[in-house]
Parts: sequence; structure tokens; C-alpha cells
Amino acid sequence: MVGVVWAAVMQVRLFLGGHVGLAGFGENLPCRLGLANFRNPALAGWEHVQPAWIAHTWTGESCPPEFSTALFAQAAGKWLTPLLGYPGALDLRALGVVFGLLVGVVCGLLVAVVPGRPLVRAGFASAVGLLYADAAFAGYLISPHAEPTALVAAGFLVVALLLVWERPTAPRVVATAVPALLVIGARPEYVTFVPVIAFALLWVPGRRIVALMVATWIAGLGVFHVVTETGFDDHRAVFQTILHDDPTAAADLASLGLDPALAPAAGLSRDDAAWVSFADRYHRTAHPSPLRVAGFYATHPWHLIRTVGWGLQGVAGLRPNYLGSYPEGAGKPEGGQEHRITVYSAIWEVFRAGPLLVPVLWIVTAGAGWLVVRRRSLTPSEKATGRLAVVLPGAALAQFAVVVLVHGRVETVRHMAMTSWLTAMCLPVAAVAVTLVLTRLRPVPRWQHRHESCASIHSQMDEIKG
Repeated sequence: MVGVVWAAVMQVRLFLGGHVGLAGFGENLPCRLGLANFRNPALAGWEHVQPAWIAHTWTGESCPPEFSTALFAQAAGKWLTPLLGYPGALDLRALGVVFGLLVGVVCGLLVAVVPGRPLVRAGFASAVGLLYADAAFAGYLISPHAEPTALVAAGFLVVALLLVWERPTAPRVVATAVPALLVIGARPEYVTFVPVIAFALLWVPGRRIVALMVATWIAGLGVFHVVTETGFDDHRAVFQTILHDDPTAAADLASLGLDPALAPAAGLSRDDAAWVSFADRYHRTAHPSPLRVAGFYATHPWHLIRTVGWGLQGVAGLRPNYLGSYPEGAGKPEGGQEHRITVYSAIWEVFRAGPLLVPVLWIVTAGAGWLVVRRRSLTPSEKATGRLAVVLPGAALAQFAVVVLVHGRVETVRHMAMTSWLTAMCLPVAAVAVTLVLTRLRPVPRWQHRHESCASIHSQMDEIKG
């Protein structure tokens, strides 16, 4: 029932009174499906949501050779577009319908796998549904970006991990790979989920060989995804981040192996007219790798502190403030943003006022989860929630680190979408973990704990034999 309610809420939230979404062209990702969006030339692309994409044969135009698991969702949307009566070859509103229904499925599954009384389970699932419905994330569901596929798949990954940790069977372990691969393959920087998921699968009593096999498979595909992607854009990481307002630009360029004569280009983007005079010299110089940039941060702590600060501001921002939510003709100003549901956005005012509270939330969540895992009086299902509380901040921190390294301060809020979602998920998960710690203060004797563990193992073996 909870899943059905949230599936309906998402449809109403996205479409009632006119559809809303998120402007932008997702790095032109749908072009890989033979689609194009010839937008109004007077607009830059960030003002209005433009859902209709038409069939187009790309011959000489720029269509980046990029693969993403989001293409599977967009291909499904392309098939559904005529069935739902939408115009064009792909209408992003079809994606909104599908993703909204999938959010309901996630909420329904959470009710089934989260421990506690029915009211507690329904409350936790509704908190997750409210997160997807919040204005900070709902717009992605009607957009050409890769984020909606990753965000919805991450919800299924949470469900799968809770099932594996509660009772680790081979089918459950293998089934975890499906949402994991959808998340990892959505964007190159989501490769940070590889070690996190590997750790989560190995943090399972028994079945370690199967878990190791699945973890290795995911790791191999994740590395392949990164290697086959386009090269690292050092311009954003160096010129628009490290050299931004940098009084020692020439020396820092030399430390990075770049031409110090490029120091006057510090802070310039490729769209700046002044960059033209530096473009040729930039292309003829050696370009640092991500490892070289990471080494620079390790030896220049002041730059590291600055960049981490920009990253925390990106997580605290939660929602890109330059991407519109409404289509053209909706009677809204250019770049106008909707505020239909803003519960998490309102809570985030605390983090906007103090971005350093973001890592505090990570630490509190992980600490509460560790206490839950260590408490002997809790059931396997309750301890699974504790493991989730430990893994979520780890995933958020890993994703935060790679976004800071690769994108720096360029469109930080949008690139931190997954980090922000994981951080927001910490709120309901931490609440459950803290509740479990406070309501189960009486420890169980060690001999009784061993007896219960043996009984649980024998029960699992009987089920497998059956």
C-alpha cells in the first residue's frame, strides 16, 4: 500500500498543474540513440525544460562517444513515448512516468525489508519517498541527464543490500549486481561505488566466495567503464579550480607540469573570449593526470582546503540554482524553479548556513550504525540497518572526493547530486540507527549471543537444504 501511495504521489507531484523537470541537455546523452533536441536558438538551454527529442541522423555534428546505463532508461522512454501519446521520438515525460512508478516500487520494497513495527517501516519508506519527491531531486526524473537512472537504481541497491545483510543467500548476492551496475555505469565518477559495494558484499557472514566473485565482476566492469570514457578534463580541475583567484598561479602550474606562461589564463573557462589567445599554448603543453592532480593536493594543503570547501558548499547547495523547472509556455520566467515539495530542501538550510555540518552528519550516521552492528541484542535485520548506516557515509565521502578531484568548483552542485542524495538518505537511516541503539540498551550475555548465532546458522542451512 505504501508503494502504491508513493507511486501515485510522484505522478501527481510531477504532472499535476503542468509537468516540471530539470532543464539542460545531459551532455547531449540522447544523441547516442539517434535523437536530437533543436532548441530555441535564443535560449542557452538552462532556462526551460524541453522534453521533446526528435529522430536525427548524426553525420558530422558533435555527438560524444559516451556510454551510460542511462541510455537503457532513455531507450525504454523512446519505446513508451508513442504508447503514452507524447510527441516526438522521445518525450522526457515518459521517463517521468516510469521513474515515478519505480520510486513507488522502492518504497514498497523498503516497507518489506526494514525492521520494526509496521508504522516505523512505513515511516522510513515514506521518508525515502519524500526524498525523491523533494524539489532538489524530483526534477531529474524528467530530464536527459544520467542522474535519474543512478538515483533510482541507488534506491534498489539499498533494498538489495538490506536483503543480503539480513540473510546472505547466493541469489540475493548475485541480484545485488543489477542495481549496482546500473549505478556504476551511469556516470564515470560513479566508479567510486565499486570499492564501496565490494566492501558491502564482503561484510556478509558466509557466502564470501560468491560475494568476492560478484565484487570482482563489478570492479572489472567499473574499471572498464572509466578506461573507455573520454579523457580527464584537466581544464576544469586546474584552470577553473586550482588557479581560481590564485596568487601563485605560475608556480602551481609548474608543480602540475604545465607551462607557467599560462598563468594569465587562471580562472578562465573555455567559453571566455580571453581564452582564445591561450588555447594553442594550452593544447601544446603536457596535461596532468588525475593522479598528478591528487598528488598536487597532497603537497599543497591550502589548495586542498579551498577545494574541499567548495565541494562542501556544493553538497550544501543541494539543488542547481541555474536550471529551470518549467517548459516554455508555462507562464513562468526563464530559469524559474518549482517548489511543490521542499521538506529536505528546507532542512538543508541548516547545511547551507554551515557546510561543515555535512561531514558531521556523515560521522554521526556511521557512528550510530557501528553501534547497532556491535550490539549483540539486535536481530540480523536490525543489524542490516546498522551496516547501511555505515556504508552510506562511506559512499558519500568517496563520491565527494572524486567529484572534487575531477570537477572542482565547476557546476559543483549538479555534479554532487549523488553525494547529496546519499547525504540526505543519512537522515532517516541515522534516525533508525539511533532509535535502535537507545531502545536496546540492555546487552545480551555472550553465551546467549553464541547460542542465537548457532540457531540462526542451523536455520539457514535447513532452508538451503529445503
